[in-house]
Amino acid sequence: MAQNSPSQPPIIVGVAGGSGSGKSRLAKAIAAAFPDQTVVVCHDWYYRHNGHLDEAASLKLNFDHPRSLETALMCRHLDQLVAGKAIDAPIYDYATHSRLKETRRIEPRPLIILDGILVLREKSLRDRMAVSVYIETPDDIRLMRRVRRDCTERRVDLNETLRLYEEFVRPMHKRFVEPSSHHATWIWSQLDDKRFPDLLISDLKRRLGEKITA
Repeated sequence: MAQNSPSQPPIIVGVAGGSGSGKSRLAKAIAAAFPDQTVVVCHDWYYRHNGHLDEAASLKLNFDHPRSLETALMCRHLDQLVAGKAIDAPIYDYATHSRLKETRRIEPRPLIILDGILVLREKSLRDRMAVSVYIETPDDIRLMRRVRRDCTERRVDLNETLRLYEEFVRPMHKRFVEPSSHHATWIWSQLDDKRFPDLLISDLKRRLGEKITA
């Protein structure tokens, strides 16, 4: 499998946008185009451990605020991948609000995709990116996708999803996520432009080709 070395640092691509905007879908499309060359690293793996909180306190957790994420640890892990070293990335359990003892082993690859609502908000992450995309998707579409995901993947019921959206997701989107779009290399209007993923993949093929021949 393709790996990188310190003399050939990987290309880091940031994929940002609101909750339910289609970030993971785009990341998977990129990974499918470069199956042996890509690794996806998700910002939400790095949520802080809150398993010690009681039920009343856990209801006040704001997962959409930058403070909820241990971005410094993510940066250290990215630097390890850039240096050609594997990492043991954290696993977060949304049902218990806790970081598990188990970890996921991530091997270095020539292409690293950073997936997260706040990856463009954090300068420490932006400084490590070669290119970045902000996905624009209408609020109603994003909410519908979030409801489906929370019910099927995160064991969160509908009322709780709607409460979180009203109290945290929407206001934090306006405060932190949406303003970060001006840092993006590209802003992709997902519903209006179906060609963009292919254009992005073509650009990454060019960049990877230049990296190999450099």
